[in-house]
Amino acid sequence: MSPRNVPSWLTRLLQGLLGILGFYAAVRLLPRVLKSMTRRFLFGLVGEILLVALGLFLTRRATDRPRSRPGPAAQNGTRPEPTAPRND
Repeated sequence: MSPRNVPSWLTRLLQGLLGILGFYAAVRLLPRVLKSMTRRFLFGLVGEILLVALGLFLTRRATDRPRSRPGPAAQNGTRPEPTAPRND
């Protein structure tokens, strides 16, 4: 049966039934899908924020100048000799 031989009322009936089934499926499944998508989005967003914060913390810690810790010469009781400024 080719599409030209199918009566238009049968085509419209079939389209109507498929539309009703699609609407029913959307009403039944959409809340669950939205809930899981929202949950995944929020967990991903929180995880991303934590990773950025951790990266910022580690970057700052790695690039900070070292605190005034006594070097090995100061621990031996000797003072390190001052170096002359360079004139480049």
